[in-house]
Amino acid sequence: MSAINVLTRSALISAAILAASITATGAAQAAVTKAQLAGNWTAALGGNTGCGSTSMYVQFNLNTGGNGTATIISHSTGCADSTSAGNPVKVTVLQPNGFGLLNLSCGVGCGWNFRIQVSNDANSMILVDVDPANPGNTPFGTALRRAPTP
Repeated sequence: MSAINVLTRSALISAAILAASITATGAAQAAVTKAQLAGNWTAALGGNTGCGSTSMYVQFNLNTGGNGTATIISHSTGCADSTSAGNPVKVTVLQPNGFGLLNLSCGVGCGWNFRIQVSNDANSMILVDVDPANPGNTPFGTALRRAPTP
């Protein structure tokens, strides 16, 4: 076999492998839906709030419509440590690619508007508050789906 045929064959094999990998990685992912988010979640959040530098442990549940309630345990530099239960949480927008918006209330006149990105398997999400309407708030973190209690 000539050197040109070997090079041609190698180039064709490489092109086929590249095309197959592009097809595999470019394959459409199943759409993420609010119904897939139903269940119990735990989030670890930190950043600036109306109470200064704040860390929060948040447990929340969502129904198939993306609505639920949350318990927020917080520690901050400017307010007393607190635990508050029954706070409304709502996924207001969720696109098929997992990008969305989630609102978490912490009481009257208190809350955050998070941009979220949900993982393809709908078992984790990142949250970040970059809402220009509330420039003093910058909490961000990760939420994981909680396993059912045995």
